[in-house]
Order: sequence, then C-alpha cells, then structure tokens
Amino acid sequence: MSNKDFELLVKGLEKAEYNMLRMKSMRNEMVLQNGPDGSIVRVPARDIFEKLYNEPAPTY
Repeated sequence: MSNKDFELLVKGLEKAEYNMLRMKSMRNEMVLQNGPDGSIVRVPARDIFEKLYNEPAPTY
C-alpha cells in the first residue's frame, strides 16, 4: 500500500466517523467508549461530537 493509498484510507475513515457521530447526535443516541479503568461506558454522541469537532451538535 502506497502512502497516497494510506492517506486516502485515513481520510475516508475520518469522514465516516464524522458522519456516524453526526447522525447519532441528531438522534440523541449513545456511543460506547473505553473508560479510564478499561471498562465500557456509554456516552452521549452529542458530547463527543461537540468535543471532537468543536461544532454544535446538529438537530432535526
């Protein structure tokens, strides 16, 4: 895999993550994440979206 292919793959995955979090935020859904002690915790997608992308969570 060339560097260009790898960069395209990473950009595609970043776009997919953005779209997934955006849609889950709009539906007020939860996302699973690792907690500080390795446990699995449920976090509102709105919180993650706003924190990662510095944008207000979308609404319908």
